[in-house]
Amino acid sequence: MYQMLSAARRNMARVFTSLLVAACLLPALTERAYAIVTLSDNSELFVTGTASVAANDNIFLSNNNEKSALIFDLIPGLSYQSGNDTSIEQTKVSVSEDFQEYADGVSLSKQLTNADLSSRYDDDKMKLNFIASFNQYDQPEVGLQNLDFLVERDVTNLEGTGEVQFSDKSSGGVGVNYNDTDYQKSGFTNWSYVEVPVDYYWKVEPKLDLSAGFRYRDNTVGTGGIDSQNYYYNVGARGEFTPDLTGEFDVGYNELSPSHGGTQSSLGADSKFIYAYSPKTSVTVSLNEDYGYSATGGEGYRQPNASIGVTSALTEQWSADAQVSYAEYEYISTPQRDDFYAAQVGLSYVFDKNISVHGTYSYGKDNSNIAADSFTSNIFTLSASFRY
Repeated sequence: MYQMLSAARRNMARVFTSLLVAACLLPALTERAYAIVTLSDNSELFVTGTASVAANDNIFLSNNNEKSALIFDLIPGLSYQSGNDTSIEQTKVSVSEDFQEYADGVSLSKQLTNADLSSRYDDDKMKLNFIASFNQYDQPEVGLQNLDFLVERDVTNLEGTGEVQFSDKSSGGVGVNYNDTDYQKSGFTNWSYVEVPVDYYWKVEPKLDLSAGFRYRDNTVGTGGIDSQNYYYNVGARGEFTPDLTGEFDVGYNELSPSHGGTQSSLGADSKFIYAYSPKTSVTVSLNEDYGYSATGGEGYRQPNASIGVTSALTEQWSADAQVSYAEYEYISTPQRDDFYAAQVGLSYVFDKNISVHGTYSYGKDNSNIAADSFTSNIFTLSASFRY
């Protein structure tokens, strides 16, 4: 074990040096070629890429006999953008392929596909948004911990929302969202849902709206799971609460009605606030509570969670970020309870708008009332990214 860790540290040092040298050379290389492909006055196509290395001391999130490894990712891709943040219409498309390699004799290498599309229309009277994504994951998480293998899954998400201004004071919105998690290994429970949120907004200040809403969600789960319907009645607000505090929140009554078994109910919440502490530093706080399903099936779990994060521009090129979070997994079908704590700190250096390097340390700790499912995790990551 000591020899493996020593070799891992030596490999990490070499990779860190290589990434930093490559990042330092990129500005000189891009000065010699105009690499942005301009398709029209308002649309551009970019070539993107990220190279990263991570030292992970518990790749399976095990309770004991943890397995460590160096994980290398090379992610080439393409990105297209039409319009900008001030345009009435804007569309963004990105596709990438993640070539993931494990060192230290671990045979877990994978090739993972990621694709994202977002499109919006906003003329002040009507707002339309569409989001679509397909992402492949091959990593553990709470509910998939303490195994001796990784569980690959495909996650597809489609979201369409619209909002119409009824008058100077009022507006209404409706949406249709679809999400599907498909596990590529037998023995795990797939989960898909369709939800329809409906909201009404009433302006009480020029930049502040009160809201009342209802969300219906239909959950369909695979073998080992129990289908259900979810009803969420809520009130809230959005906009500018003070000159320095913006965001949105809703709170209300959340009910989960399974196809068989007893109905569950709890507080529901969905909130995100951004506080501008200074021109260069901002604080983001979120508080949420909802129901979800794990790969182990059953009736799912109730999940209250909270996080607070800080980002700060130290100079024009250096920036730092940090975040701490907490999530509880309260399973409905079993007595299991997991309290998951996470923390992350990062430091970034931006050469220009197209080239950057980023270093991150992430810590995770799960306290479960089933002792064998508790774990801790430490991950050090260094990455270099470009877009041209």
